[in-house]
Amino acid sequence: MTKAWALVVGDIIDDVHVVADGPIRQNTDTLATIQVRPGGSAANTACWLGHLGASVNFLGRVGADDEVRHRVEFERFGVDATLQVEPGGHTGTIIVIGQGSSRTMLSDRGANLTLDVSDIGFDDTNAPRVLHLTGYSFFHRETLDDLLELMDRVVQRGGDVVLDASSSGFLADHGAAWWWDIARHATVLRANEDEAHFLTGSKDPIEAVEMFTHHGVTGIVTLAEEGAVCARPGQSASHFSGHPLGPEGLVDPTGAGDSFSAGVVSQLLSGGSLEQAVTEGLRVSALAVTQLGARPSSRQKR
Repeated sequence: MTKAWALVVGDIIDDVHVVADGPIRQNTDTLATIQVRPGGSAANTACWLGHLGASVNFLGRVGADDEVRHRVEFERFGVDATLQVEPGGHTGTIIVIGQGSSRTMLSDRGANLTLDVSDIGFDDTNAPRVLHLTGYSFFHRETLDDLLELMDRVVQRGGDVVLDASSSGFLADHGAAWWWDIARHATVLRANEDEAHFLTGSKDPIEAVEMFTHHGVTGIVTLAEEGAVCARPGQSASHFSGHPLGPEGLVDPTGAGDSFSAGVVSQLLSGGSLEQAVTEGLRVSALAVTQLGARPSSRQKR
């Protein structure tokens, strides 16, 4: 029997992490620690899945000068990556400014905007058990038909499509109605509190996640250290407490949502229930925030 596998499609980013030593002073210098790391919400999720031992394929797009560097990164985590190259273009870049537990991000989408999924081929015998996509793959894109068709093909073959809302700012650029036209092609939708509030108008995460189900999807709303709530269509919401952090405590929240999604997908691949998937997502995200960066460190255990 062929091992169940996940297909992750979406953004690859070079993250420039900036942590100021104090309040950022306008029009002059502020001391800071600055590090450049590979990132991108979809790419991070794929790497966490590989770290967890899942069978995962990834499709993304980079600038020509960065293909080898990013390919080596995926190989470190056992991810089978197909990297398209943008001739004359550049890999997407995000400046992440950390201030306590919050982050401000300045995004240059780069090569991600021209990702082409039309060549992804599979049939009933080798279809992915789970397709994972993030909102970043849809934002500011000229056409969505190829992505929506891919989602439908996976669902029609009995698979799950796990969709991450990704960004309250970019959702606001496009509108809630625009997003729900996309989300109805998925089976599971994850959002954080801000994204859920924008999409539903409710500040109550339990009410919001139940409103997700009115669009035909299973909803998950993550609540940072407070855990998560989830609901299936036709059922009431359930709350799951946050997983305790290790002795390091909160170090860096970057990648918390991506690692959570990886935990969810890994359980769906192994036939786990929604409850098991959310519990695993909380465990993995609690691991992720105790280290710097959005991808697993070499010292972390599964």
